[in-house]
Amino acid sequence: MENGDYVVAIDLGTNTVATVVGTRGEGGKVRIIDCEISPVQGVVRSEIKNVELVAQSIKRTIEAIEARQQITIREAYAGISGQHIRCVKYPYYVFVGRDGEIREEDVQKLHESMGNVQAPDGETIIQIIPQNYIVDDEETMNPVGAFGNKLEAVFNFVLGDNNAVSRVKRALQKVEIRQAGLFLNAVASAEAVATEDEKEEGVAVVDIGGGTTDVTVFYKNSVRHVGIVPMGGNAINRDIRSYGILERHVESLKVRYGSAMRDQIKTEMSIKTPGLNARMPKEISLLNLAAIIEARMLDIIDFVMAEIKASGCQQKLGAGVVLTGGAAQMKDLDLLFKNYTGIDVRVATPDTVIEPGSIESASNPALATAVGLLLKGLSSGRPVRGSRPQTRPARQEAQPELGGNSYGAASTENPQRRTINTLYRERKAAADREQEFIDEETQEEPVTGKTKKGGGLFGRLKQKIDNMFDVIEDNEI
Repeated sequence: MENGDYVVAIDLGTNTVATVVGTRGEGGKVRIIDCEISPVQGVVRSEIKNVELVAQSIKRTIEAIEARQQITIREAYAGISGQHIRCVKYPYYVFVGRDGEIREEDVQKLHESMGNVQAPDGETIIQIIPQNYIVDDEETMNPVGAFGNKLEAVFNFVLGDNNAVSRVKRALQKVEIRQAGLFLNAVASAEAVATEDEKEEGVAVVDIGGGTTDVTVFYKNSVRHVGIVPMGGNAINRDIRSYGILERHVESLKVRYGSAMRDQIKTEMSIKTPGLNARMPKEISLLNLAAIIEARMLDIIDFVMAEIKASGCQQKLGAGVVLTGGAAQMKDLDLLFKNYTGIDVRVATPDTVIEPGSIESASNPALATAVGLLLKGLSSGRPVRGSRPQTRPARQEAQPELGGNSYGAASTENPQRRTINTLYRERKAAADREQEFIDEETQEEPVTGKTKKGGGLFGRLKQKIDNMFDVIEDNEI
């Protein structure tokens, strides 16, 4: 393993690919050494449709980290998601011999029997998750040491389409990366953000990505259900584009000015973005923007609640719902979810499993899946070398230039590189400055997109600047 004492995980999403590198920390935590995110093409609703385009994006993240850390990455843990994922419950039992005391080998025998179960044609078993154990018709979570004649268990088989599973491995092979293991994204992100108490009391972890929303339901510290909703943040972007907003401005508009609740908008302010030319700007009010986001988020929530109901744990969510993923950062989303469903909601980052001293950018909902995959890799039992490799050059291929949408950990070689958190703070600060300016200019009259008559030299200058650049500029990310 040329990674040395590093473990690498790759989260392949609909819009981006995230590669993280870490080591085992104290108390079961993970220390994040480096991360890199790059835009990705060729993925539709978390499924690979063009393996060549995906491989190029993975290669960019790998080479950036190799250059910074002076290591050669040759293997990585990967995640998988998509609408093809489904769960099937399968019961099984073994008889207990000797004096009737259930020992560890009895439980092991039960688990080994599951290895003989064949997946349906065209599908692959991704993960087998024990739901509960039953000793002589009495349910228990830990059967070792109990007495009985028959040990039963219900196993949750997570199945995936053969082609979708093989394409992940093929994409890695194209960049000379061996797949060390494949995990379900939904379970990985849930393990990264949900606490042990929450999983014991009952919790639904909802990871809202670009193309899909993953739902994982825990109860009594066991995964009870996994569901993939074929809708994510991209659905909101498509609706915003219907207002004539250019695609390159949609994400910035949503992040800086969007809200998931239109009732929270108390202003008539409108936002202008450049059109196809300087004389054709596009305009959308904050109220309409919030209405678009709210409508689509309610659709997603309805799908999520359907998955929770299918789990049979709708009345057992003592810890409520945990939101994570890139789209979970939308302003007022937790409030919308709680008001609509009556369930307690919190937005989570993978902070609880990240060791202090890790890079700052790892503490972000958008990286929950990547951190979870790293955690699963470290806990999979695969040995990790205890020595870091000698400093060596990275791959011989020329290092590609990374565009403005690819951010990673801070690098001394590139002081201009921005982490995810840095980008968020810059956008937040810009939005705050914009709002302060608007508040000063509109103390007596709300902004409706039209410039007030008069206003002297300053007013005419502002109007001229607005006509030239408006609010969101072409060079913004």
